[in-house]
Amino acid sequence: MQLNTPTPPNPSVSNGPPADAGKLIRAWRHRAGLTQEGLAHSLSVTFSTVSRWENGHVLPSRLAWRALQQLAAERGCALVETENGATAPSNGASTNGAHV
Repeated sequence: MQLNTPTPPNPSVSNGPPADAGKLIRAWRHRAGLTQEGLAHSLSVTFSTVSRWENGHVLPSRLAWRALQQLAAERGCALVETENGATAPSNGASTNGAHV
């Protein structure tokens, strides 16, 4: 008799934030030229929420992470920066060949 054990979600397919979301958010915010207060206003969250994300006290919700990704796309400044300084989509999202 086999037990049906749930398989863990594949993080590259998930729309949720990665474990290091706080570092990514802070680095992106600096590249985008935003203050914590400015980012909070753009996302309709409080300054303290952005601070808690960046300091790793809490991860943003999936909805907040998608809003961050959308804001990054609108500003033309990708949320994730690669090692060579280029920007890349976060969480396996595709740009369909477009360069950001």
